[in-house]
Formats: sequence, C-alpha cells, structure tokens
Amino acid sequence: MKIFQNPAWLFCVFLFILHQFFQKILGWNFVILDSYLDPLLCLPIFMGFMLAERRFFLRKINHNKVYTFSILETVVIGITLAIVFEEGFPRWSAQFTKDYFDYIFYFVGALFFYFFINTKE
Repeated sequence: MKIFQNPAWLFCVFLFILHQFFQKILGWNFVILDSYLDPLLCLPIFMGFMLAERRFFLRKINHNKVYTFSILETVVIGITLAIVFEEGFPRWSAQFTKDYFDYIFYFVGALFFYFFINTKE
C-alpha cells in the first residue's frame, strides 16, 4: 500500500512513536508536546489507515483508480473523531481530559492529511 510508504505519513508515525518513547519509557516530559502532539498526529495517522482500507476494498469498484478522500469527507471524519476524543473519552474515563485547544490541532492534522497524505500517488 502506497499510503504506508508516503513520507508525510511515515514522518507522523515516526514522530508519534518517538514522542511515546520519550514520554512513557524514558519519563521525559515536554508539556507542550505532551499536550498537543498526539491530537496533531492522530488524524493524519488514523485517516491514513482509513484511506488504505478504502483503497484496498474499493480498488475493484473504482476500476483501479486511486481513491482519495474529498474535502467534505476529511472535514466530517475530522470533526467526528475530534468530538469523540474530546467529548466522549473524558466522559468514559477519568484518564482523559477535555482541552478545547486540541480541536485546533485536530483541524491542523486533518489539513496536513488532506494536502500531504491524501494524494493520488
């Protein structure tokens, strides 16, 4: 799958894993990164998986044309996931906190996905 070879998607995954390593294993805390890096990287990574799944299953239906998300699909998926993560998760578990600034980072992550990962390569 070309999504998993996309340099922008790989950069997001690498950065996420690197941050988790520093935060969880080494115990290093960077307040700004700890607060906002996960919301920023969440949508590009998650939507990359969704796009790979769609391309896999819709390959025959689309006559081998490369499927991409429309701007409307990107916005709807981004808003839905942001609401689930920021409104739902804090209600279901005390380990999650609601932060309205996270919505900005989800939006930026969705834009990053749309322009750099959601390509016809």
